[in-house]
Amino acid sequence: MTGLLAGAGTASAGPAGATNIRGVDPGDTDRMIERLCGQETSLTGVYGALNVDTGEFKTRDEYLRDVFGLWKPAGPWELFRGWCGYAEASTWSIKGDTVRTSRWIGNKGSADDKETFVSSYSTKTFAKKSVGGSISLSLAKSIFSGTVGGSAGYEWGWEKESRFETRSEKTVPPCRQVAVTWTPYQRVVRVNPVFHVEDYEWNKGDGDRTVHSWRDRGYRTIYSHGYYIDGISDKLLPSGQPDGREDKIEERLDPKSCTE
Repeated sequence: MTGLLAGAGTASAGPAGATNIRGVDPGDTDRMIERLCGQETSLTGVYGALNVDTGEFKTRDEYLRDVFGLWKPAGPWELFRGWCGYAEASTWSIKGDTVRTSRWIGNKGSADDKETFVSSYSTKTFAKKSVGGSISLSLAKSIFSGTVGGSAGYEWGWEKESRFETRSEKTVPPCRQVAVTWTPYQRVVRVNPVFHVEDYEWNKGDGDRTVHSWRDRGYRTIYSHGYYIDGISDKLLPSGQPDGREDKIEERLDPKSCTE
């Protein structure tokens, strides 16, 4: 049933000219690419096996253990070898979560009070995957610093930690407490892991056949649209300072604790 439904899609080109196989090939292709490219790369690349009847995916070790003791195609199992990379798909700006950057200062008196607020903040950098577990910091660094194939053609605060401390005088109304918050402006860079095919093999009962495109369809590089990795980092101003907005927040104190 999975294979029948999956065949209804149409392959389309995406980042780095890769062809989207999501909804075209059987099985969970997002998870397949995540597991395929999550393997440690050998000198000859990464390896995978796809059951084209059921959509089940296995790594090379799993295939040798569970299906066939030799790295040769068998029945509906088709085998492939190649290389993974990370192609930038899109980038956009967002507002990050607002955080309190100073302590609360209360005024239990009956008149306005002037207080000096010390506010401090340090930029944040993190990454997340749409499929599978969390992404390792070392892989995130290699992708978003451009050393694993990311374009690095964008200016943002990745691995450029910046912090600030400001002092400002603010009015604290009677029976209120006041604090300072910071809302960082952030940049999101989304990459799609892609797989470049070196060899693709199958055997339909008339001998092994090896081609050099995905399922002999003519395209060498594939990806699955639903599997992506987002790198999120606070933006920096040209001066190197974090970019964002400072605000004053105010809360009412318990009237019983205040001077009438």
